[in-house]
Amino acid sequence: MPHPQIRANGTNVPPDDAPRANRWSVMHIVNLGTFMNTLDVGIVQLALPTMAAQFGTTLAGVQWIVTSYLLTMVALLPIVGKLSDRLSRKTIYSAGFLLFAIGSLFAALSGSLAAMIASRCVQGAGAAMIMANSQAMVRALFPDRERGRALGVNTIVMSAGTLAGPAAGGFLMEFGGWPLLFWINVPIGIVATVLGLRLFPDNERNVRPLDLFGSALLAIGTSVLLYASVASEENGFSSSVLLWGGFGLVLLVVLVLYERKLEHGILDPVLYRNRAVGVGNLSAFLFYAAQMGSIVPLTFYMQDTLGLSTRTTGLLLAIQPVAMALAGPLAGYWRDRRGAFGPTTAGACCCALAMAPAVVADGVGWGGAAFYCGLFGFGSGLFLAANNADIMGNAPADKASLVGSMLALIRYLGMIVGTGLAVLFAGSLGGAGADAFAPGTMRILFALCALLALGAMGVGWLRPRLRAGRAGEASSG
Repeated sequence: MPHPQIRANGTNVPPDDAPRANRWSVMHIVNLGTFMNTLDVGIVQLALPTMAAQFGTTLAGVQWIVTSYLLTMVALLPIVGKLSDRLSRKTIYSAGFLLFAIGSLFAALSGSLAAMIASRCVQGAGAAMIMANSQAMVRALFPDRERGRALGVNTIVMSAGTLAGPAAGGFLMEFGGWPLLFWINVPIGIVATVLGLRLFPDNERNVRPLDLFGSALLAIGTSVLLYASVASEENGFSSSVLLWGGFGLVLLVVLVLYERKLEHGILDPVLYRNRAVGVGNLSAFLFYAAQMGSIVPLTFYMQDTLGLSTRTTGLLLAIQPVAMALAGPLAGYWRDRRGAFGPTTAGACCCALAMAPAVVADGVGWGGAAFYCGLFGFGSGLFLAANNADIMGNAPADKASLVGSMLALIRYLGMIVGTGLAVLFAGSLGGAGADAFAPGTMRILFALCALLALGAMGVGWLRPRLRAGRAGEASSG
């Protein structure tokens, strides 16, 4: 495949003579990596009790099998993104598949909790190498007029993997026990590595120096916040959780003050001086906070308060990715022709309206839950597909991996804030039964989440109205 051409301002133009079928063939590998990584965040959830019994530990201890994966991935995302712009994006991306497969192999063979946690850290490192480059790779493959559709599909795959994790884990457990959850990744990772080295396009190198101190501050700060978020689900806002959360916030404040002196730090100026990128990231943060702040307590509400079975709850939750699958390609198609403003505004508005039954009524039944899942899923597809395409379409080619990794990091930071809201208003999730979901409390929580969605819509009014390619030239030139 020929290399992308480079505009004078640093943004790239994928060659139009590259066969369309070939671009989409490579895109399938990108989507496979995205799905595999996001799926593994939640795929082991249903296996945790079995693992706890086998490894002779408590459920609190075995929870580190999930937490270690997330912590490693979040900590490494920014530095991997920066390295990918400096070195070979194709090599780092393909090596991520191989490292993920190796971590999966070790996890399947693990005979102790310590070995499992170490294996999950290896998996997390591989996942960071893939996630940091997924959207940058899509950007390099497709011209601007097709990028919205391509990133729309990738966004849907990302969300579907996240939502399908627990269900897929339960299905695989039925057939081969928990080791099968990891064995299945090994051949997929090896095949993806070989195909990636052969088919992925390479990139122009960014030779600017690495900001090691800033990268370390960002990695530690976000990891500490993530740890506090995970601990809050188990213990609520205890003094230790507040201490860890405060420490993480202090580190991030120090990072911002330090980065103000640097021209090419880990918080690169393109992240806030480029209006399309800055607005897109801020609105994404608000959106993910609204999503996580509402979907997490709703899941427990359906089981603890409504008394729905796990199967029925899963079927209702499955409405969301189906609705996203319908809306995502439509939003990408619209964005490629008329810009991102329309679908991002409509999507955020749909997400806010999805909260209405829980805000105006004292309680909702399964119909209200289905309404939320359907409308929020449709709004998510509209918003995320267009917003992600707009961010990556405006990213300079030599910083595409950094921008993509920061977009992934923004997703997790928004989820941390959303989880914090859920814990604040709904108590210790899953541990307080129906009393944790008093109608008044749920109304306040969903009203706040609706305001966050409306905030994402409001921030979107600052979005440049130009087509993504022209906006990138205007802001980067």
